[in-house]
Order: sequence, then structure tokens, then C-alpha cells
Amino acid sequence: MAQNKKFKRLGKAQAREQFAPLIERLLKYGGVIEVTDYGKVAAVMLSYKDYLYLLARAGESFEPKRQLAGSAVLVGELESGSNEIAALVFESLANSAREI
Repeated sequence: MAQNKKFKRLGKAQAREQFAPLIERLLKYGGVIEVTDYGKVAAVMLSYKDYLYLLARAGESFEPKRQLAGSAVLVGELESGSNEIAALVFESLANSAREI
């Protein structure tokens, strides 16, 4: 199967065997992983960021546009969402500084 950063399809036995690497792939690249059962799609895995995007757009009647990489979707109360994003940014900066 050709490797595509945004889309992957595999059987449930493969998904079970590769669960941790699949989660890491979703965290790093986002996108969709379809899990099949006897050749038919039975479930879909997606990153938390993509999940929040879908939740934010669920009530809208128009076709949502793709979110730009690096942008954020706030779901719920603005201040707590902003604080959560700020904490993630600071954590990421600290991790980067440790790696350097």
C-alpha cells in the first residue's frame, strides 16, 4: 500500500498490532485511518485536533473549509480554550528546548 500522510486503510488485525504507531502517526500528521472488517470500513480513527474540528463544524449547514496547519479550533468557553492552547504551546517549546 502506498504511504500517504493523510489517509490510510488497514484491517482490524493490523490496526490492533500497530495501535501505538498509528496513534503517533495521527498526533504527528493528522488525517484519517480507516479500519476494515472483512474488507468493509468498520471504524475510523482520527486525531483529536481533527475531531475537535468536526465537532466545531457539526452544526453548520455549509461545507467546512480545511483548517490551516498551525491554527486552532476553540470549542466551548473561549478563555479556558485559550489557556489550554497556551499551555500546549509552552509545553511544546519546553520539549523543543530540551531536545536542542
